[in-house]
Amino acid sequence: MKKNYIYYLIFGICFLSFQVVQEYIRPHYDGRNTWIVYALGVLPNFLPGIGLPSFFYVVIPELFPPSSKLHKHRLSFSILISVLGLVANEFTHLGPGPGVFDWNDILWSAIGAILFYGLHRILQKV
Repeated sequence: MKKNYIYYLIFGICFLSFQVVQEYIRPHYDGRNTWIVYALGVLPNFLPGIGLPSFFYVVIPELFPPSSKLHKHRLSFSILISVLGLVANEFTHLGPGPGVFDWNDILWSAIGAILFYGLHRILQKV
């Protein structure tokens, strides 16, 4: 099996899980368990922390020539672009409008990116 399909699969699972948490689980959870409330609060940042770098990792080689710096260092750029985007998105919650700024969301975005890096290392050995 081509490894790119595995990265797309990781992205797809994270994307679908994100949607399920946002659309179905969070709105209908009664809030009885504080640990579950916490997990449901950070999952929408944790899942993209894994899924976005996975997506960028396979898309960058399609968009940039092999001689480009972005292509050569696609793992680093994939993680960097994803984490910076997720952190920037979190900071948009400081202004007026929906959403609440939370440092835990930033932390779990980074933890998701670290988990992606670990998954990547495992996939390189397979």
